[in-house]
Amino acid sequence: EEAAAETGVEACWRFKVGSGRVVEWQDRFAGPQRIEVARELGDFVVWKREGGPSYQLAVVVDDADQGVDDILRGDDLLPSAARQMLLWEILGLSAPSFAHVPLVIGKDGRRLAKRHGDTTLALLRERGIPSEEVTGLLASWSGLVEVPRPLRPGDLVEGFDLTKVPRHPVDWPGDWPSE
Repeated sequence: EEAAAETGVEACWRFKVGSGRVVEWQDRFAGPQRIEVARELGDFVVWKREGGPSYQLAVVVDDADQGVDDILRGDDLLPSAARQMLLWEILGLSAPSFAHVPLVIGKDGRRLAKRHGDTTLALLRERGIPSEEVTGLLASWSGLVEVPRPLRPGDLVEGFDLTKVPRHPVDWPGDWPSE
């Protein structure tokens, strides 16, 4: 309330990271990680101005509530894992294990996003591309099958092997094979 009175802007709440605070962990895919959080990332928002939890706090509380103990994410979120480990610790909880894998990237070398055009699942559905075809293509990009073929996600569970996933980003071809 004081901040709003002084500046006219509601304040957010930040997690103050102590100087020299280092977070280290063994990522199941990316290997050993060491981030000096204060120097490399700084203090981070845990409660937004608009009155709700930040992504960092929300995922930790949600994962803890659901008993999640194994997290697989894109490698663009490696810094977030360090922040989240601090939150797990301060809440007195054991952090899950993490595996951060390379992303699918556009022709511009940046992570695949709306800016690359027709990449949404809703648009693929509108075009009549079956979800099994999308799953099969993603499975082939991920090294889980050699040749793209229609698959249900459940078809991949038994033979899932993280060591098959490529160590480098996957290039988005720009369109779907059936187009």
